[in-house]
Amino acid sequence: MYEKSIKFRLEKKFFNKASYLDNLNIYSWLEIARKHFLISVGIDIDSLENYGFYYADAETRVSIKENIRYSPKEVRVYVGLLKHSGVKSTFTYEICIDDVIIITAKSTHNVLRADSDRAVRIDRYLPKWDQILKDVVNNEIAN
Repeated sequence: MYEKSIKFRLEKKFFNKASYLDNLNIYSWLEIARKHFLISVGIDIDSLENYGFYYADAETRVSIKENIRYSPKEVRVYVGLLKHSGVKSTFTYEICIDDVIIITAKSTHNVLRADSDRAVRIDRYLPKWDQILKDVVNNEIAN
């Protein structure tokens, strides 16, 4: 599977007063990793606004394997595209510290119309993007 990863340095601002990771940061990391992944395959999500669309989260599931306490280490987020149907795309994530998986996640996304909040068929309205996503799922894009 084609995947990308990004690194973050754990900073005190990511943690609560008890020195445990504030879970809101997990969602931000997933979003940044997904955007990095899409850019790496030639898809600029930010440009959707120019066409009257936006990229929306339909569902995000996070499984915390181990709570994270503050330490000045790096966290690596791995992201890959699991499936793409022409309407929905599903991504998988692994968040690791010192090569140990501490969080896994899965998220599903749609492209919606800005004026109606209705999901659109990417294969119909954004055929180049649809083909790129299908190529990624079919392992036709190299790392």
